[in-house]
Amino acid sequence: MAAATPPANVSATMGDGSAGHLAPAGQSLEDLACAYWGSDTLFAALELDLFATLGDGTLTLAALASSARCRPAPLARLLTALARLNLVQEHHDGWRNLPLALRHLVPGGPEHLGDFLLYRRYLQPPWRGLAQAVAARPLPPALSRDDDYPTRNRHYVRALDQLARRKAREIIAELRHIPWRGPILDVGGGAGALCRALVQEEQAPNATLFDLPEVLAAAQELYPAPEDWHGISPQAGEFISHPFASQERFGMIVLANFLHIYNETDARQCLAKARTLLEAGGHLLIHDYCPDRGASKGALYDLNMLINTADGQCHTACDLISWLAALGLSDARAIDLPSDSALIIARRPPC
Repeated sequence: MAAATPPANVSATMGDGSAGHLAPAGQSLEDLACAYWGSDTLFAALELDLFATLGDGTLTLAALASSARCRPAPLARLLTALARLNLVQEHHDGWRNLPLALRHLVPGGPEHLGDFLLYRRYLQPPWRGLAQAVAARPLPPALSRDDDYPTRNRHYVRALDQLARRKAREIIAELRHIPWRGPILDVGGGAGALCRALVQEEQAPNATLFDLPEVLAAAQELYPAPEDWHGISPQAGEFISHPFASQERFGMIVLANFLHIYNETDARQCLAKARTLLEAGGHLLIHDYCPDRGASKGALYDLNMLINTADGQCHTACDLISWLAALGLSDARAIDLPSDSALIIARRPPC
């Protein structure tokens, strides 16, 4: 599916803030933990016979969806991930297999590996018992989908805070090149890792950490010391429906790992609301995983949202920049972080 083309006055060349930078320590561990995202994407394509259906030809999304008996919208997201894995490619007239898939994933050839690869999937579930096979004692699961909601929420907030602390260092390094100012509104900021990093900068003596009530409650448990909240004011609510004070404005609004929980319609509504809360000359910062940026992580993260949320999706940087321009925000650009995600930064023009 082709990305939206940004208007001519919007930066689509997108400066690469990670150029020449090594990936941060710990990124290889996260990549290892998510390695099954790539393998399960391959397995899904094999189960759906996508490579066989494409063969050595080219099919439009509609034709491929019809032949493979798939729903077009989620199929497009799967194909985008397969493209980032260098297995298929989109052309102006449709999708086609790349040489690796033609050689090894289309049935009938002398080097076909499809049955072998699916047998590897058959071996996958028992690997979840590896720790118990080594242990000399019963091992309760660290996490369980049977846990009650408060327990799962605490695990979620703690886990995401560990990632956010690492991302915050990368984001702050990029913001030092931009003349931003406070006060800050951090929407969906979890336990406040980015807030804590931002309020240490001289431009931002205070910040509002906005999230759901149960998330902020878990954040208070995770950070019980008063000094952890210096300069940070928690505010509970649901962003789209929350009635902010009529004169409330912010110099920096942050939407970090937030927009991907929404479909396009709701994501654009979030951006429109953020624009109304932004001071003239203020900056809007989006941090997210974008399917059209970096390596394969953004496209795979989008499939994670397809599987694990009711309506979430990762939006391309080109689409986000186009939507920001439509709202009248200027100087929009994307920056790849040294790890695996991207920043999109735009500014509300001064009056």
